[in-house]
Amino acid sequence: MASQKRRGSRISTVYSKRGREFSKYIVIITGLIFILTLLDIRGMVLEGIDTSVFATQQIVTTGGIFGASIIFYLNKSKIENLSKGKIRFLLLKLRLELKLKDKIPDEAYECVLAEINKISDMMDSKLDNALEEAIQEEINIQNF
Repeated sequence: MASQKRRGSRISTVYSKRGREFSKYIVIITGLIFILTLLDIRGMVLEGIDTSVFATQQIVTTGGIFGASIIFYLNKSKIENLSKGKIRFLLLKLRLELKLKDKIPDEAYECVLAEINKISDMMDSKLDNALEEAIQEEINIQNF
């Protein structure tokens, strides 16, 4: 019965109980501000108030901030997913090396190990590129 128990790390169970991430709150709040701005401007237009002076600036500014928060969240999620994938792959590689080494012939083991190393190199380059891109790239918000 104990062998059927799901194995999970302490970190993954703690993370699942933590709730929403702060970055999700940023996206939600900036989205709400953008929607409230649109509704406010629409209400002013329906009441006959001239909004030509500031409406465009408000929409562009709040929309730009909302867009920047989405870009930030997507970059952060991409980097987290790549990192988690790399960790899972390394654990899989370790398990395979420990279990296969004595059970299959040396030629087959070397072939499997070569493929695993090829995948590992691809993941390393992808993760390095994504991290460098996220660190180097600046998000510019232009208000016209």
